[in-house]
Amino acid sequence: MLIELVNVTVGRGGTVVLRDVNSIIKGPGLVQVIGPNGAGKTTLFLTILGVIRPVRGVVRVNGVEVNGDPGKLGEMVSYVPQRFYMPRDAPLSLWEFVEMYAKTYSRRGGARGSLDYVRSKVSSALETVRLPREVWQRRVSELSGGQLQRALIARALSVDAEILLMDEPLSNIDPEGRGILADIIGELSREKLLLVSSHDPMLLLPYTSKILLLGYGEYRYGDPDEILTREALVKIYKGCAIILSDHAHIADWH
Repeated sequence: MLIELVNVTVGRGGTVVLRDVNSIIKGPGLVQVIGPNGAGKTTLFLTILGVIRPVRGVVRVNGVEVNGDPGKLGEMVSYVPQRFYMPRDAPLSLWEFVEMYAKTYSRRGGARGSLDYVRSKVSSALETVRLPREVWQRRVSELSGGQLQRALIARALSVDAEILLMDEPLSNIDPEGRGILADIIGELSREKLLLVSSHDPMLLLPYTSKILLLGYGEYRYGDPDEILTREALVKIYKGCAIILSDHAHIADWH
């Protein structure tokens, strides 16, 4: 479980979003990616996925160079997007939603391509994210915001990837739901490498091994106590960084 970013510079719309990022990210563990809106969190994820090709530099995942070629990732990485749209009248159950994704990414031939194997992975993924069996046949459009977010994570887990990228999974969820989801993410980080973007790092901090702080073409990467300092946060967040005793909070809501 290894992501290597070597002098990675990425531009979007004629603007440099990430500049000369150098980081070696090892798993298992949880790495939080934080920074203000427009700092490049989603851009970084799409670059690691090979969807965006860097202007210069190299992205390697488990030793495989993936610059601009998502096909090279195979089943090594799975992605939980920040936004997902489902038509309110879509006749798709939660089970079908996860199963379709698992079938798409399952290897053809052998036991991994069998229907029984796919079903076992779907069942395991739904149980891992604590979605009870009584909602497995419910339409995705009928799920609550927290349930839908867990469904997206279950979909990503169904392909058994070692590395998961989660783009702001705790946003737009009620406080109780955020707590449940934070616990699930913490449990997953014991066996997988998770990169999770967030606007306020405190909820996931007990599970966090490293933090990557992005902002305005700059970055810092290190242990939480190295990154969550007044100096580092104020430099990136300006007046949105709030230091309360020993705790850092970021007033960067959107």
